[in-house]
Amino acid sequence: MGMKANTGKTRAGLLLAAAIGAAVLGGCGGGGGAAANSLPDGSYTGQSDPQEDGSYGVVSFTVSAGTISDASFVMYDDDGTPHDEKYGLGSDGKPADEAFYQRAQNAIKAEQNYVTQFEEVGDQNEVESIAGASLSYRVFLNAVAVALDNGGK
Repeated sequence: MGMKANTGKTRAGLLLAAAIGAAVLGGCGGGGGAAANSLPDGSYTGQSDPQEDGSYGVVSFTVSAGTISDASFVMYDDDGTPHDEKYGLGSDGKPADEAFYQRAQNAIKAEQNYVTQFEEVGDQNEVESIAGASLSYRVFLNAVAVALDNGGK
């Protein structure tokens, strides 16, 4: 009998942990709120909160008649180094660490995919995360949320 009671407690604990995890993960993106394409016409820019390593992202886009255009998103190191096609290359123009370079370039491709999705759907809440670039996804959504809070210029 002690086994069943313990199993019940374990199940209840797992369900509670799952519920808490879902709530935490559901809110970690920083997205949410009104769809960007429902905002007044204007230009919007936002810088995400810094991550643990100091990196951050900057998003900018234009809203015109319910359409998102001219969207861009770039991640930066804490020293302002942009994550671009040269990110991960040494001063000689070659990767110092091939595995890191490949991961970095894959993340940059995913970040550009977020921009493409954002322009296509117009709603940051409908942009889908890409495996291997979930940090960039959260930073992107956070930067969009900041842009929305800043209002159009």
